[in-house]
Amino acid sequence: MAMKRALVTGAAGFTGRHACARLAASGWEVVAVVSGRQGRELGPAPAYGVAAEAEPAADASGADASGPGGGCGPAAPFPGRPAAIRSVSCDLTDRETVRSLWRETSPDALLHLAGQNAVDRSWREPDLTLAANAMSTAYLLEAMRAGGGGARALIVGSMLREPVESPSHPYAYSKSVQASASIAWHRWYGLPVVVAEPSNLIGPGGSAGLCGRIARWATETEAAERAMAGASEEQAERGILAVSGSSACRSRPDPFRLSSLTERRDYLDVRDAAAAYELLLLHGTPGACYAIESGKMRSLREVKAAFEQLSTAELQWEISEGAALAPSPAPRDCSPIRTLGWRPSIPFPQSIADALRAERERISLTPEGGNAGC
Repeated sequence: MAMKRALVTGAAGFTGRHACARLAASGWEVVAVVSGRQGRELGPAPAYGVAAEAEPAADASGADASGPGGGCGPAAPFPGRPAAIRSVSCDLTDRETVRSLWRETSPDALLHLAGQNAVDRSWREPDLTLAANAMSTAYLLEAMRAGGGGARALIVGSMLREPVESPSHPYAYSKSVQASASIAWHRWYGLPVVVAEPSNLIGPGGSAGLCGRIARWATETEAAERAMAGASEEQAERGILAVSGSSACRSRPDPFRLSSLTERRDYLDVRDAAAAYELLLLHGTPGACYAIESGKMRSLREVKAAFEQLSTAELQWEISEGAALAPSPAPRDCSPIRTLGWRPSIPFPQSIADALRAERERISLTPEGGNAGC
Protein backbone atom coordinates (compact mmCIF):
# COMPACT_ATOMS: atom_id res chain seq x y z
CA MET A 1 0.00 0.00 0.00
CA ALA A 2 1.31 3.44 -0.93
CA MET A 3 1.50 5.42 2.31
CA LYS A 4 0.47 9.08 2.21
CA ARG A 5 -0.31 10.48 5.65
CA ALA A 6 1.49 9.66 8.90
CA LEU A 7 0.26 10.57 12.37
CA VAL A 8 3.30 11.06 14.63
CA THR A 9 2.79 11.41 18.38
CA GLY A 10 5.47 12.92 20.60
CA ALA A 11 6.44 15.01 17.58
CA ALA A 12 8.04 17.81 19.58
CA GLY A 13 10.40 15.46 21.38
CA PHE A 14 14.00 14.59 20.55
CA THR A 15 13.11 11.59 18.39
CA GLY A 16 9.83 13.04 17.14
CA ARG A 17 11.40 16.05 15.46
CA HIS A 18 13.81 13.83 13.55
CA ALA A 19 11.10 11.33 12.64
CA CYS A 20 8.79 14.03 11.29
CA ALA A 21 11.55 15.56 9.20
CA ARG A 22 12.59 12.15 7.88
CA LEU A 23 9.07 11.19 6.85
CA ALA A 24 8.41 14.55 5.23
CA ALA A 25 11.63 14.28 3.25
CA SER A 26 10.48 10.87 2.02
CA GLY A 27 7.23 12.30 0.68
CA TRP A 28 4.84 11.69 3.56
CA GLU A 29 2.25 14.18 4.67
CA VAL A 30 2.93 14.35 8.41
CA VAL A 31 0.44 15.23 11.13
CA ALA A 32 2.58 16.02 14.17
CA VAL A 33 0.81 15.53 17.49
CA VAL A 34 2.17 17.93 20.12
CA SER A 35 1.06 19.58 23.32
CA GLY A 36 0.04 23.21 23.39
CA ARG A 37 3.22 24.17 25.20
CA GLN A 38 5.40 22.23 22.79
CA GLY A 39 3.56 23.73 19.83
CA ARG A 40 4.90 27.10 20.89
CA GLU A 41 8.44 25.92 21.58
CA LEU A 42 9.39 23.68 18.68
CA GLY A 43 12.96 24.17 17.54
CA PRO A 44 14.27 24.21 13.98
CA ALA A 45 13.78 21.13 11.87
CA PRO A 46 16.60 18.65 11.40
CA ALA A 47 17.92 18.82 7.83
CA TYR A 48 16.63 16.03 5.62
CA GLY A 49 16.72 17.87 2.30
CA VAL A 50 13.29 19.55 2.57
CA ALA A 51 12.73 23.28 2.35
CA ALA A 52 11.31 24.82 5.51
CA GLU A 53 8.02 26.65 5.52
CA ALA A 54 8.29 30.41 5.63
CA GLU A 55 5.18 31.25 7.62
CA PRO A 56 5.11 30.75 11.40
CA ALA A 57 2.72 28.24 12.89
CA ALA A 58 -0.49 29.15 14.62
CA ASP A 59 -0.49 28.64 18.36
CA ALA A 60 -2.33 25.56 19.61
CA SER A 61 -3.43 24.51 23.07
CA GLY A 62 -3.66 21.02 24.47
CA ALA A 63 -1.41 18.49 26.18
CA ASP A 64 0.83 15.58 25.38
CA ALA A 65 0.50 12.07 26.76
CA SER A 66 2.17 12.96 30.04
CA GLY A 67 -0.74 14.76 31.59
CA PRO A 68 -4.27 16.13 31.26
CA GLY A 69 -5.07 18.72 28.67
CA GLY A 70 -7.67 20.46 26.63
CA GLY A 71 -8.44 17.84 23.99
CA CYS A 72 -7.61 18.13 20.31
CA GLY A 73 -6.68 21.47 18.82
CA PRO A 74 -6.79 22.49 15.16
CA ALA A 75 -4.08 21.36 12.79
CA ALA A 76 -1.46 24.00 12.06
CA PRO A 77 1.83 24.20 10.13
CA PHE A 78 4.81 22.93 12.11
CA PRO A 79 6.98 25.94 13.16
CA GLY A 80 10.08 26.17 10.97
CA ARG A 81 9.20 22.87 9.33
CA PRO A 82 8.57 21.58 5.83
CA ALA A 83 5.14 22.46 4.46
CA ALA A 84 4.34 18.73 4.47
CA ILE A 85 4.24 18.79 8.29
CA ARG A 86 1.21 20.08 10.21
CA SER A 87 0.87 20.13 13.98
CA VAL A 88 -2.17 19.29 16.07
CA SER A 89 -2.52 19.33 19.84
CA CYS A 90 -4.22 16.43 21.59
CA ASP A 91 -4.44 14.90 25.05
CA LEU A 92 -3.59 11.28 24.29
CA THR A 93 -4.80 10.15 27.72
CA ASP A 94 -8.38 11.08 26.82
CA ARG A 95 -10.20 8.35 24.90
CA GLU A 96 -12.73 10.52 23.09
CA THR A 97 -10.27 13.19 21.97
CA VAL A 98 -7.99 10.48 20.58
CA ARG A 99 -10.91 9.09 18.58
CA SER A 100 -11.69 12.58 17.31
CA LEU A 101 -8.04 13.03 16.34
CA TRP A 102 -8.12 9.85 14.29
CA ARG A 103 -11.38 10.73 12.54
CA GLU A 104 -10.21 14.23 11.70
CA THR A 105 -6.78 13.23 10.36
CA SER A 106 -7.58 9.82 8.76
CA PRO A 107 -3.94 8.68 8.75
CA ASP A 108 -2.49 5.86 6.67
CA ALA A 109 0.12 5.18 9.34
CA LEU A 110 0.71 5.83 13.04
CA LEU A 111 4.13 6.36 14.60
CA HIS A 112 3.57 6.46 18.35
CA LEU A 113 6.49 8.07 20.18
CA ALA A 114 4.72 10.01 22.95
CA GLY A 115 4.88 8.99 26.58
CA GLN A 116 6.38 9.49 30.02
CA ASN A 117 9.99 8.33 29.78
CA ALA A 118 11.51 9.19 33.17
CA VAL A 119 12.10 6.32 35.60
CA ASP A 120 12.34 8.64 38.62
CA ARG A 121 9.04 10.31 37.79
CA SER A 122 7.40 6.90 37.38
CA TRP A 123 8.11 6.18 41.06
CA ARG A 124 6.33 9.40 42.06
CA GLU A 125 3.46 9.10 39.56
CA PRO A 126 2.97 5.45 38.62
CA ASP A 127 -0.67 5.99 37.68
CA LEU A 128 0.08 8.87 35.31
CA THR A 129 2.99 6.93 33.85
CA LEU A 130 0.74 3.97 33.12
CA ALA A 131 -1.84 6.29 31.56
CA ALA A 132 0.73 8.09 29.42
CA ASN A 133 2.48 4.96 28.16
CA ALA A 134 -0.08 2.16 28.18
CA MET A 135 -3.54 3.72 28.08
CA SER A 136 -2.62 6.26 25.41
CA THR A 137 -1.46 3.34 23.26
CA ALA A 138 -4.70 1.44 23.86
CA TYR A 139 -6.77 4.51 22.96
CA LEU A 140 -4.81 5.00 19.73
CA LEU A 141 -5.17 1.36 18.75
CA GLU A 142 -8.90 1.44 19.48
CA ALA A 143 -9.27 4.61 17.40
CA MET A 144 -7.35 2.88 14.64
CA ARG A 145 -9.63 -0.16 14.86
CA ALA A 146 -12.77 1.98 14.83
CA GLY A 147 -11.49 3.97 11.86
CA GLY A 148 -10.80 0.98 9.66
CA GLY A 149 -9.11 1.74 6.37
CA GLY A 150 -6.07 -0.49 6.76
CA ALA A 151 -3.72 1.94 8.52
CA ARG A 152 -0.46 0.54 9.88
CA ALA A 153 0.99 1.37 13.30
CA LEU A 154 4.49 1.39 14.77
CA ILE A 155 4.57 1.59 18.56
CA VAL A 156 7.99 2.61 19.85
CA GLY A 157 8.66 0.93 23.17
CA SER A 158 11.71 0.71 25.39
CA MET A 159 14.68 -1.59 25.77
CA LEU A 160 13.93 -1.34 29.52
CA ARG A 161 10.81 -3.45 29.05
CA GLU A 162 10.71 -6.34 31.52
CA PRO A 163 8.35 -9.24 32.27
CA VAL A 164 5.03 -7.80 33.41
CA GLU A 165 4.99 -9.96 36.54
CA SER A 166 8.39 -8.81 37.82
CA PRO A 167 9.23 -5.23 36.71
CA SER A 168 11.99 -3.25 38.41
CA HIS A 169 10.06 0.04 38.44
CA PRO A 170 6.74 1.51 37.28
CA TYR A 171 8.25 2.80 34.03
CA ALA A 172 9.37 -0.68 32.99
CA TYR A 173 5.92 -2.01 33.86
CA SER A 174 4.19 0.65 31.77
CA LYS A 175 6.35 -0.08 28.73
CA SER A 176 5.82 -3.82 29.16
CA VAL A 177 2.06 -3.31 29.18
CA GLN A 178 2.37 -1.04 26.15
CA ALA A 179 4.26 -3.64 24.11
CA SER A 180 1.99 -6.47 25.24
CA ALA A 181 -1.13 -4.50 24.35
CA SER A 182 0.24 -3.61 20.93
CA ILE A 183 0.90 -7.25 20.06
CA ALA A 184 -2.43 -8.31 21.62
CA TRP A 185 -4.39 -5.88 19.46
CA HIS A 186 -2.79 -7.49 16.42
CA ARG A 187 -3.66 -10.99 17.61
CA TRP A 188 -7.19 -10.14 18.77
CA TYR A 189 -8.30 -7.82 16.00
CA GLY A 190 -5.81 -8.33 13.19
CA LEU A 191 -4.49 -4.77 13.33
CA PRO A 192 -1.18 -4.34 11.47
CA VAL A 193 0.76 -3.21 14.54
CA VAL A 194 4.55 -3.40 14.85
CA VAL A 195 6.66 -2.71 17.97
CA ALA A 196 10.16 -1.19 17.90
CA GLU A 197 12.55 -1.10 20.86
CA PRO A 198 15.58 1.11 20.20
CA SER A 199 18.73 1.34 22.27
CA ASN A 200 20.04 4.64 23.70
CA LEU A 201 19.46 7.33 21.08
CA ILE A 202 22.03 10.07 20.62
CA GLY A 203 22.76 12.88 18.18
CA PRO A 204 21.76 16.52 17.64
CA GLY A 205 18.55 17.95 18.97
CA GLY A 206 18.62 18.04 22.76
CA SER A 207 18.39 14.46 23.97
CA ALA A 208 17.52 14.02 27.65
CA GLY A 209 19.77 10.94 27.77
CA LEU A 210 23.30 10.70 29.09
CA CYS A 211 25.09 11.87 25.92
CA GLY A 212 22.66 14.76 25.48
CA ARG A 213 23.27 15.90 29.05
CA ILE A 214 27.04 15.66 28.60
CA ALA A 215 26.83 17.64 25.36
CA ARG A 216 24.96 20.47 27.09
CA TRP A 217 27.37 20.46 30.03
CA ALA A 218 30.43 20.40 27.76
CA THR A 219 29.28 23.33 25.64
CA GLU A 220 28.39 25.33 28.76
CA THR A 221 31.90 24.60 30.01
CA GLU A 222 33.33 25.79 26.68
CA ALA A 223 31.33 29.01 26.93
CA ALA A 224 32.55 29.51 30.49
CA GLU A 225 36.18 29.07 29.47
CA ARG A 226 35.78 31.55 26.61
CA ALA A 227 34.26 34.10 28.94
CA MET A 228 36.96 33.51 31.51
CA ALA A 229 39.62 34.07 28.88
CA GLY A 230 38.14 37.47 28.07
CA ALA A 231 37.52 38.52 31.65
CA SER A 232 39.80 40.65 33.73
CA GLU A 233 42.44 38.94 35.82
CA GLU A 234 40.47 39.68 38.99
CA GLN A 235 37.28 38.19 37.54
CA ALA A 236 39.14 35.13 36.33
CA GLU A 237 40.65 34.54 39.76
CA ARG A 238 37.20 34.80 41.35
CA GLY A 239 35.70 32.43 38.76
CA ILE A 240 32.83 34.80 37.93
CA LEU A 241 31.46 35.23 34.42
CA ALA A 242 29.44 38.35 33.71
CA VAL A 243 27.36 38.43 30.58
CA SER A 244 28.21 41.28 28.25
CA GLY A 245 25.58 44.00 28.51
CA SER A 246 23.84 42.25 31.40
CA SER A 247 24.12 41.98 35.15
CA ALA A 248 23.70 38.18 35.00
CA CYS A 249 26.67 36.09 36.09
CA ARG A 250 27.33 32.37 36.15
CA SER A 251 30.16 30.16 37.32
CA ARG A 252 31.86 27.33 35.51
CA PRO A 253 29.67 24.20 35.56
CA ASP A 254 30.44 21.62 38.22
CA PRO A 255 32.23 18.42 37.18
CA PHE A 256 29.98 15.92 35.43
CA ARG A 257 29.20 12.89 37.59
CA LEU A 258 29.46 9.41 36.10
CA SER A 259 28.35 6.35 38.02
CA SER A 260 31.38 4.43 36.75
CA LEU A 261 33.63 4.04 33.74
CA THR A 262 32.88 0.38 33.17
CA GLU A 263 29.16 0.33 32.43
CA ARG A 264 28.56 -0.55 28.81
CA ARG A 265 25.67 0.55 26.61
CA ASP A 266 24.67 0.52 22.96
CA TYR A 267 24.27 4.00 21.46
CA LEU A 268 22.40 4.63 18.21
CA ASP A 269 22.08 7.88 16.29
CA VAL A 270 18.52 9.20 16.35
CA ARG A 271 18.63 9.74 12.58
CA ASP A 272 19.38 6.07 12.04
CA ALA A 273 16.47 5.27 14.35
CA ALA A 274 14.16 7.51 12.30
CA ALA A 275 15.19 5.64 9.16
CA ALA A 276 14.41 2.34 10.91
CA TYR A 277 10.98 3.58 11.96
CA GLU A 278 10.06 4.53 8.41
CA LEU A 279 11.20 1.13 7.15
CA LEU A 280 9.12 -0.65 9.80
CA LEU A 281 6.06 1.44 9.00
CA LEU A 282 6.32 0.25 5.42
CA HIS A 283 7.63 -3.29 5.73
CA GLY A 284 7.59 -4.44 9.36
CA THR A 285 5.83 -7.72 10.10
CA PRO A 286 2.59 -7.10 12.06
CA GLY A 287 2.75 -8.53 15.56
CA ALA A 288 6.55 -8.53 15.59
CA CYS A 289 8.86 -6.68 17.99
CA TYR A 290 12.08 -5.30 16.49
CA ALA A 291 15.22 -4.50 18.46
CA ILE A 292 17.12 -1.56 16.95
CA GLU A 293 20.77 -1.11 17.95
CA SER A 294 24.09 -0.01 16.52
CA GLY A 295 25.60 -3.40 17.37
CA LYS A 296 28.51 -1.85 19.27
CA MET A 297 28.62 -1.79 23.07
CA ARG A 298 30.60 1.16 24.47
CA SER A 299 31.81 1.77 28.00
CA LEU A 300 31.32 5.07 29.80
CA ARG A 301 35.09 5.41 29.56
CA GLU A 302 34.74 5.49 25.76
CA VAL A 303 31.90 8.01 25.98
CA LYS A 304 34.01 10.23 28.24
CA ALA A 305 36.99 9.99 25.88
CA ALA A 306 34.87 10.91 22.85
CA PHE A 307 33.68 14.13 24.45
CA GLU A 308 37.16 14.99 25.67
CA GLN A 309 38.52 14.59 22.15
CA LEU A 310 35.84 16.73 20.52
CA SER A 311 35.34 19.45 23.13
CA THR A 312 37.42 22.64 23.11
CA ALA A 313 37.25 22.82 26.92
CA GLU A 314 39.12 20.99 29.63
CA LEU A 315 36.34 18.79 30.93
CA GLN A 316 36.29 17.84 34.59
CA TRP A 317 34.55 14.68 35.80
CA GLU A 318 33.52 13.09 39.05
CA ILE A 319 33.64 9.30 38.86
CA SER A 320 31.90 7.21 41.50
CA GLU A 321 34.04 4.62 43.20
CA GLY A 322 33.31 0.92 43.12
CA ALA A 323 31.52 -1.30 40.64
CA ALA A 324 28.94 -0.20 38.12
CA LEU A 325 25.58 0.66 39.66
CA ALA A 326 23.66 -1.28 37.04
CA PRO A 327 24.58 -4.38 35.06
CA SER A 328 25.47 -3.79 31.45
CA PRO A 329 22.74 -5.16 29.18
CA ALA A 330 23.52 -7.92 26.73
CA PRO A 331 23.42 -7.13 23.01
CA ARG A 332 20.04 -7.93 21.45
CA ASP A 333 19.23 -9.71 18.21
CA CYS A 334 18.79 -7.10 15.47
CA SER A 335 18.75 -9.58 12.60
CA PRO A 336 15.00 -9.10 11.90
CA ILE A 337 15.34 -5.42 10.99
CA ARG A 338 18.67 -5.99 9.26
CA THR A 339 16.89 -8.56 7.09
CA LEU A 340 14.69 -5.70 5.89
CA GLY A 341 17.80 -3.87 4.72
CA TRP A 342 18.38 -1.43 7.59
CA ARG A 343 21.92 -0.65 8.74
CA PRO A 344 23.15 2.12 11.05
CA SER A 345 25.05 4.64 8.94
CA ILE A 346 26.20 7.38 11.33
CA PRO A 347 29.33 6.58 13.37
CA PHE A 348 29.40 7.24 17.10
CA PRO A 349 32.03 10.06 16.88
CA GLN A 350 29.88 11.84 14.29
CA SER A 351 26.83 11.61 16.54
CA ILE A 352 28.77 13.18 19.40
CA ALA A 353 30.25 15.88 17.15
CA ASP A 354 26.80 16.75 15.80
CA ALA A 355 25.34 16.87 19.30
CA LEU A 356 28.07 19.28 20.40
CA ARG A 357 27.60 21.41 17.28
CA ALA A 358 23.86 21.68 17.90
CA GLU A 359 24.41 22.68 21.52
CA ARG A 360 26.99 25.30 20.51
CA GLU A 361 24.47 26.76 18.07
CA ARG A 362 21.83 26.81 20.80
CA ILE A 363 24.13 28.63 23.20
CA SER A 364 25.09 31.18 20.53
CA LEU A 365 21.39 32.05 20.09
CA THR A 366 20.70 32.62 23.79
CA PRO A 367 21.14 36.07 25.41
CA GLU A 368 23.99 34.71 27.53
CA GLY A 369 25.67 32.76 24.74
CA GLY A 370 28.53 33.60 22.47
CA ASN A 371 30.19 36.23 24.73
CA ALA A 372 33.92 36.13 24.91
CA GLY A 373 34.20 38.11 28.09
CA CYS A 374 32.46 40.00 30.87
